Amino acid sequence: MRIVLEDVSEELARELFALLGKHGAEAVQDAQWTVTRAAQLLRDLPTTAVQIIRLAAKGDGWVAAEHLRGPDGTESLRGRSGAITKAINRGASKKRWPAGMPQPVEAQYDPENPSYQRTTGYVMNEDLVPVFLAALKRIDEETAELAAAAGQDGTGA
Repeated sequence: MRIVLEDVSEELARELFALLGKHGAEAVQDAQWTVTRAAQLLRDLPTTAVQIIRLAAKGDGWVAAEHLRGPDGTESLRGRSGAITKAINRGASKKRWPAGMPQPVEAQYDPENPSYQRTTGYVMNEDLVPVFLAALKRIDEETAELAAAAGQDGTGA
């Protein structure tokens, strides 16, 4: 039997795993992105890193570097994907997901020019595209609701 828990509190998950353990079942945490996990990751990223994931997901798993380098094409992409790695590690240490979660995007380089490693873009596994699109939609809806609520009470706070 396989039981998948999504969108439950950590406390409830622990109680359920403890109950299943009493009956000889073994808990296996899979290192797979869910919409909930992806939304948690996105909330923990700077805007520049979210932009990479957003554009890769909307581009069916690909975003060319020129879409990220700014209007004049000179902005550096250095460190942007490093923020994703750090956020994944933070999430694992906070038990939001298991250690060993895969990177949602990976930098791609020009294979014809191995000496100069300037990224040509970022690729996302096609299985992750719908997961991150749904997570981005969730985040965007939350942001819109917060903005509307701030505007409704007139305080802006």
